[in-house]
Amino acid sequence: MQPLPNFRYEAFAQARAKGARLEDAYEDAGFTPDRANASRLAARPEIADRIAELRAEHAASTTVSHDTAIGFLMETYVALRASTDPRVLKEARLTLQEAMRLRHEKARERDLERERIYTNLENPK
Repeated sequence: MQPLPNFRYEAFAQARAKGARLEDAYEDAGFTPDRANASRLAARPEIADRIAELRAEHAASTTVSHDTAIGFLMETYVALRASTDPRVLKEARLTLQEAMRLRHEKARERDLERERIYTNLENPK
């Protein structure tokens, strides 16, 4: 989807996709603060679709950064485990634990996405 033609709508969608509160995103986009109007704008189909698209793009880029972070943590672990200093070895162990936690989180996200896809295939709308 292309950016929204109205730059304020696009700014609102960008802010919402980044996690801004409804009223804050509305005001940051240049509108006069109004909770009801902010809610109506967010409910418009083209706005909701754009927010969903931006969030999906962010999620995809997060997956790449998970891989990068895991790789960095593993390289750090390999470098630290050669030490004989107990404090450094403790840091190596903690680094490995964090890499494993991220790997588990990534696998869990992948499993949830697969489950969502299979559910949609079994129960089409």
